[in-house]
Amino acid sequence: MLQYHVITLYIGGWAMDKIRLSEMLGLPATGTFQVKSIALDGWGSSLRFDCLYQVPSPTTITTFTLQLSECRELQWRVYAHLKHPEDQTLPTATLVNLRLGSDNHRKPLHVLTDFFGLTVSYGVLRLEKHDS
Repeated sequence: MLQYHVITLYIGGWAMDKIRLSEMLGLPATGTFQVKSIALDGWGSSLRFDCLYQVPSPTTITTFTLQLSECRELQWRVYAHLKHPEDQTLPTATLVNLRLGSDNHRKPLHVLTDFFGLTVSYGVLRLEKHDS
């Protein structure tokens, strides 16, 4: 059975939220965030990011889920990468920059990875850290 704990975020608009996110996970800010998958529900009114955070020394990998609900507006930017047309596997996307924004649609979340960029106006953001 998958166990996790939920951290409800009340975001205040930090400039570089990767550091803040690592603190919320209770981990050092020396790691790398990756997005493994994204799921949309309710025609995009809910988004779930399945992520991992890898700390280099000692090597530890922590999985977590970032859940956005009550989404009103989404803006995607997909970056072109050379890939064979028959290869339909999706690699993990490395998180380059993150601004968590503010809930209740006050400030949008901004995500930039090496494969996509996303801006979302959301109502509620939840972080679920999965227990090892």
